[in-house]
Amino acid sequence: MNLNPKALNEASNWLLFTLIVLEIFLVIIYLAGIVLIERPFDLFDLDNKDTIPSFFQASQLFIIGLISLVFFICGNHSSEPPSQIFLLTVALLCFYACADEALKIHYLLPTEDHHSWKPIYLGIVLVTPFVFYRDCIALWRIYRKAVLLVAIGLGVSVIGGLGLEILKDEFLHSRLSQMFERDELIPFFIEKLRAAVEEFSAMLGESLILYGLFSYIVKRLEVERLSSTEKD
Repeated sequence: MNLNPKALNEASNWLLFTLIVLEIFLVIIYLAGIVLIERPFDLFDLDNKDTIPSFFQASQLFIIGLISLVFFICGNHSSEPPSQIFLLTVALLCFYACADEALKIHYLLPTEDHHSWKPIYLGIVLVTPFVFYRDCIALWRIYRKAVLLVAIGLGVSVIGGLGLEILKDEFLHSRLSQMFERDELIPFFIEKLRAAVEEFSAMLGESLILYGLFSYIVKRLEVERLSSTEKD
């Protein structure tokens, strides 16, 4: 690779800042619609498909998958972690998540209701690091900053995204209905605020994962340059 690690690091810093600003902007527009017209603006609905936030999240997942796929294709002769099967698995999972975010495929799964997919997705997220624990350990030894960023991003996405979705289904919806039996407006605004936090967490988590991947690339470039210098 002929990329400059320092320039790439600076570019990734600006990319993370830009993504976070854009995510905050999308959330503000969503909440503005709720306050002004009591429903989201169609193109900025955080909780629906075929919207700007949906395609924004899908594009983030696609880029993460694409980076993993590029390393899978180009890294056949590399001794650097992770393994090829790990890279391919991550790429395939991200491409599926991208398609699911854009098309809401989980609603087509053969489950009893539209909520049964959540434990399945959560299980996949939690089990994958254990299946590839050797890769995770090898990466941690060399690329600790990158692994930490990806782990934080994954945690933010899972806890803030899937976690709040499960909380709504199992607890929040029924409790709010009991507390505000005669007032539908308060539960409505609380639910929309919850949705905003959930989707912002998912977007922020994906941005941190993407930033972690760029941190991995920067560190890998530095390691390769150091190795080539020592050989010379």
